[in-house]
Order: sequence, then structure tokens, then C-alpha cells
Amino acid sequence: MTERRSIVVTHRIGYKYWLLGSLMAVGLSSFILGKWWGQAELADVINERQQLTSKVSELAASLDFKSTELEMVRLNATVDSVALENTRQEMIVLQKNINRNEEQLGLYKELLGDSNQPTGLSITAFDLTPLDKGRFAYRWVARQKTSKMQTSEIVADISIIGLEGNQVSTVLLSDLDDEIEKMPIKLTFKYFSINQGVLSLPVGFNPDKVRIQLRYSWSKAVSYDQNFNWIKGV
Repeated sequence: MTERRSIVVTHRIGYKYWLLGSLMAVGLSSFILGKWWGQAELADVINERQQLTSKVSELAASLDFKSTELEMVRLNATVDSVALENTRQEMIVLQKNINRNEEQLGLYKELLGDSNQPTGLSITAFDLTPLDKGRFAYRWVARQKTSKMQTSEIVADISIIGLEGNQVSTVLLSDLDDEIEKMPIKLTFKYFSINQGVLSLPVGFNPDKVRIQLRYSWSKAVSYDQNFNWIKGV
């Protein structure tokens, strides 16, 4: 048979109080340690938040600056584009002025060098250029040759002669060109006058000739009367 022996534990007074105190000390230490660790974590979070807030502010300021720079670049591009277009338009105007001045110089040389030019008023030519829908660009040059070659006021009467149906019809240039208020036209020049415009033919009107009459404003007598053929086949 197995022999059983009893273990005798000596009862110590205050043992349970010591154990309870130890547990409370451990708990208190854990609480203090946890609170300290939490405060440290909170400080790190607050510090990181402040850094992120500062970074966001810097990025926002940088974005505003870059946006302003972008708007300035766009504005400069627009200004440059407008300036370029203005320059192009100015160059076109200058080129037209150069061409006109060269033409006038050529006419002036021709006037001085042409010994066969009739004295008084004359027309060098009446040029027509088809455009569209019965519209034509026209151009004519009036000139004078006198002994004194002084500036004079010239009266020009221009009409287009053609057929309307089976009847001969005459239409004034002022009825075909909106830029001319009425006929006759008054010109003031010393050597020559370059005149041009755009006319629109009425429906059913078939032009044949252009008649130009010139006279000095102080005289009722016509000094020049000439017919010019219309463009053939147009």
C-alpha cells in the first residue's frame, strides 16, 4: 500500500496583504508606464501633425505661386500673340503702302517720260477683276498733264452700258458700288489719282462697256470721254 504524507504549510501572518500590495504596485507601475508611453506617442502624433500642417501650408503657398506664374505665362503668351498679330497686320499695311508708293512712283516716271501723253485729263486704263456672285473689283487711274501742273479738282462721271433683256441700259457706278454715295465723283490731284472699289452687277444685266467722263470742276465742258470694254466672257 502507498504511504501518503501530508505537507504542512506554515501560516504567515500578512502574506495575503503583501501579495495584494505587490499586485497593486505592479498595476500602478503598469498604469504609470502606459500613461507615460501614451503621452510620448501623443507628443509624437502632435509633432507629426504640426509638421504635416506646415508642409501643407508650404505646398499650398507653392501651388499659389506656381498658379500665379502659370497665369503670367498664359497672359504673356496672349500678349505676345496679340503683339505678333498686330505686327503682322502692320507689316501687311506697310507692304501695301510700299506697293502703292512704288506704283505711284512708276506712274510719276511714266508721266514725266511720256512725251506722247495728251495734254489735259486722261485715263490710263480701267481694270476689272472677277470676284464672286456678280461682284468685280475695279481700278482706274486718272491723270492730267498741263503746263503748270498744279493741283486741280476733277469731276468724274462713270457709268456701265449693257443689255437688260433686249434693251440697252445704262447704270451709274454709284448704283453698283455701296461706297460711292452719288455721281459724279470729285477728285483732287496734281499728277494722277488711283481709284478702286468693288461693284456688284444687278441680276439680268449684261455689261458691255464702261464709260468715263472727266472735266474740271470750274468748267461744264467735258475734257475726256472714253469707253472701255468689259471683260470678255464674264
